[in-house]
Amino acid sequence: MTKDSTEQDTDPSQMVTLERRQDGVAILTLNRPPLNLFSLEMTRVFDQRLQEIANDDSIRAVVLTGSGDRAFGAGSDIKEFPGLIETGKVIESKLRYENEVFNRVEDLPQPIIAAMRGVALGGGFELALCCDFRIGADDMKIGLPEIKLGVYPGAALIRLPRLIGESRAKELMFLGEFISAKEAAQWGLINRLAPTEEVLSTAIGFAVELVNRPARAIQIMKKGLRDIENQSRDEAVRITLDMSEAVFATEDAKEGVDAFFNKRAPEYKHR
Repeated sequence: MTKDSTEQDTDPSQMVTLERRQDGVAILTLNRPPLNLFSLEMTRVFDQRLQEIANDDSIRAVVLTGSGDRAFGAGSDIKEFPGLIETGKVIESKLRYENEVFNRVEDLPQPIIAAMRGVALGGGFELALCCDFRIGADDMKIGLPEIKLGVYPGAALIRLPRLIGESRAKELMFLGEFISAKEAAQWGLINRLAPTEEVLSTAIGFAVELVNRPARAIQIMKKGLRDIENQSRDEAVRITLDMSEAVFATEDAKEGVDAFFNKRAPEYKHR
């Protein structure tokens, strides 16, 4: 959560924009500069865009970014909190819905890549954790400063230890300090680093690579990774075998094998 008096008012319908490219990549942009703070209204628009993406088979990979170079996202708009705290409705009126929407980011059938510039703080960083991949500017900062406001980052509590282990997750959450992009990459929080001006193009290039892979196999793997989490070994094996059965039944699996034996490039139909 961050306070910034220069936050601009934006037409609600444009607080989150969606660009569909002809190559199967969609660019989803948080458009509330300079810090792209999440208000309840922006969360509703974001939710609508996610539903559009989930229902559009022509979109095979998504790049999520923030408007401008100052921030991918700096969390929730703190101006909404005093009234909600006073009435005891922080959870009911804001955080429950935010978490439902963040879950929908993680549950998108398409792979989603966060393209991060400037800072990714609080809820902005928690949103990036919901993505499959993270591309970061080499001079950016990442942090979870909620503890300094006497609260804590709920979504990070769920996802952060999976990526970097419990001890490092505690360090970020308990201290609330920022870390550099280089350190974040070393910890496994960022997949690839790029100069600020190349972050979006790097993320789009990554997305194009994904688009050129069989879509159904990626969708099945993505869902399977969620399904096997915290399962016993035997149950995890059963789930992965069911996944394999589904993948081998696709046209793309037959095409991939045939292309291999005939020494040609596969032509995937994404079904």
